[in-house]
Amino acid sequence: MEQADFLIVGGGTAGAVLAARLSEDPARRVVLIEAGADTPPGAVPADIRDIFPSAYFNRDYFWPELEASMVDGAPPRPFTQARIMGGGSSVMGMWALRGLPSDYDGWAQAGATGWSWADLSPYFQRVNRVDGNGIGNATPPGIRRLDRDEWPGFARAMEHAAAARGLPFHDDINATAADGFFAMPLNHQAGERAGSARCYLTAAVRQRRNLTILAETRVVGLTIDGTRVAGVEVEQHGARRNLAAREVIVSAGGIHSPALLLRAGIGPAASLTCIGIRPIADRPGVGQNLQNHVFIHFALTLNPGTGVLRDGRHYAVAGLRLSSGYADCPAGDLLLCAIGRVSVRAFGARVGIVAAALYAPRSRGAVELASADPHVEPRISFRLLSDERDAARLVAAGRFAEKLLVDPAVRQTYRELYLLPKDPPLHRFNRHGAIGSAQALLASVVIDGPTALRQLAIGRAVAPGRMVADGKRHVALSPEEILAAAGPMFHPVGTCAIGRADDPRAVVDAECRVYGVQGLRVVDASIMPRIPSANTNLPTVMLAERAADLIRHAHRNAP
Repeated sequence: MEQADFLIVGGGTAGAVLAARLSEDPARRVVLIEAGADTPPGAVPADIRDIFPSAYFNRDYFWPELEASMVDGAPPRPFTQARIMGGGSSVMGMWALRGLPSDYDGWAQAGATGWSWADLSPYFQRVNRVDGNGIGNATPPGIRRLDRDEWPGFARAMEHAAAARGLPFHDDINATAADGFFAMPLNHQAGERAGSARCYLTAAVRQRRNLTILAETRVVGLTIDGTRVAGVEVEQHGARRNLAAREVIVSAGGIHSPALLLRAGIGPAASLTCIGIRPIADRPGVGQNLQNHVFIHFALTLNPGTGVLRDGRHYAVAGLRLSSGYADCPAGDLLLCAIGRVSVRAFGARVGIVAAALYAPRSRGAVELASADPHVEPRISFRLLSDERDAARLVAAGRFAEKLLVDPAVRQTYRELYLLPKDPPLHRFNRHGAIGSAQALLASVVIDGPTALRQLAIGRAVAPGRMVADGKRHVALSPEEILAAAGPMFHPVGTCAIGRADDPRAVVDAECRVYGVQGLRVVDASIMPRIPSANTNLPTVMLAERAADLIRHAHRNAP
């Protein structure tokens, strides 16, 4: 293979955008490498097309051995990160939140010059075009919202309860920084998921002669010539080879991007030396500054007629932005979300979920190497809730959600309210194989069975969570119970942060170039200096669109 002008490591949310945009110039040869399987037009699996996140249950789409320590002192637990073309946008819930202008102004204040809200707003407008018109044969994902009459009854009741507490309804939560209730914006097109692979790696884009896509190909290292990155070493079907490139763009995500840099000798020199890696650029910030959203979940056994339609596949339907009011914490730092169904099985429409989340965490963790071997996953320590302000604000979010859910108007829509344990709720309600089928059958029987039988069966299924309320009683949650139920979202960011050259925590400059080496950029959620108050898919698409423009401008007059 001839030398590429741009070699992109990772075909996830950002990588797919970059491949489409950079290959618009027919004079530039672009190679996109993805460790997971491809999903070309006409051959996209049904579970990836589904607007319910059915793909989340398919183990073939994820890194199999990835684990993370969630809180200080806790042992590692499995942590979900996609390994499939389109990355997280091919498997997750597709909430299309932008975050707040203050999020991105905070980026600029942290040294990300040119990444303020004023700079980035046009890119959000581009990726949320609702007319479906493409740019350069790619079709940005657009936005879909459910009308109120499509909401399940419990979500409409939550809106009324919120309004009674002074929280208004916003037609477009992405157009305001105010607190309030809203229909969840979603990246859906024609009743299917609108992920990056579908929207950017279209049939027309794939036909470009200057674009090569290598799927099921793992990058095991960067090739270094002095202080210049000259290409990558890849592993495909057990064989290794080197690919040369004028510029390598790492888009492997908040976990694997820093790991790739660290193995190449880019990171804290002392730590690298200790595991036998020769440092080539001493950047202490590589792998540090790890951030993630944290949330708890409530489950509601819904009365007939208060859930989604039996054949409706809608997942997130509505949300509520809140401000904790804690000192030194930004407005809009909490989020509640109403989820319409928990499973595609028959009982799934009879159980609703309400998530209560902290969307502006102060806690910081790290990604560090356990070994120089590329087949050994890095150590991930989120240190969730290690900042005492985070713990206090998550408790506040949980208590507000509880008060809203036991409001008389909402309480009429369900039979029981449960606090779920920290395990991902979709996994708990969607087990595979014979066990999953048996559980689904039992759930369908007991959901309308005798109260004592239903409460006994569900109580056992959600242990160590517990029932919070039913038609007769409400046993309020303690702060300890709320914190014990907390778990991470799937939004790791910040581990290759943009910043000023004199900031030891910074890894890349404002044009995404890695400090201390040439020929290397990072473009994905890892470069975010601070996690936005939003699910990270849409901000990552925006970020990649912005980076593509910067890269094309830098190479406009180059030979």
